Amino acid sequence: MPASRFQPDAVFKPAVAGTRVRLATMVSSVVVGVMAVVVPVVVLTLNQHERHPPPWPVAFAPVVVLAVLAVVWVTARIRCYRVTAEELRVELPLRTVRFALAGLQSVAPDPGALRGARRIMGNDGVGAVSGRFRSKHLGWFRVYLTDVEHAVVLRWPDRCLVISPQQHSWFVDTLRRRLDLPH
Repeated sequence: MPASRFQPDAVFKPAVAGTRVRLATMVSSVVVGVMAVVVPVVVLTLNQHERHPPPWPVAFAPVVVLAVLAVVWVTARIRCYRVTAEELRVELPLRTVRFALAGLQSVAPDPGALRGARRIMGNDGVGAVSGRFRSKHLGWFRVYLTDVEHAVVLRWPDRCLVISPQQHSWFVDTLRRRLDLPH
């Protein structure tokens, strides 16, 4: 029986939001915030001389979009990465994503992990970067990170995962020791 079964869970905070996440969140918020002000003013101004009532749902649609953006931001944030004896858990506000550690071949820091990557599906930075991506460097991979500078790549024979624990060196060392992976 591996020694890791007798070790307590290791919990790692996500890295502080990096430039990509801060910029995506800020730009999205500003664009939607401006729309929430400008669209209602334009709709109400253009409709001021009409005899029928103004289209309130259209005028306040940006406010709904701003609320949706806020929900995306809150639910996309990563609470922690938890390493148990058998799996890595990415804990989000409304769910936990689990990755079995069995068969993990390597774990290594890689600040260039997202360089040249294309998002196939997911969130490209509002609150966190998460989803499915593809690049020449990593192939198809999943991402749950807050800062590309703290990116850690985990590779299995059939999949790849990129995360960003705040203390990425400690995370890499912990996983390597638990699973007897090469350094």
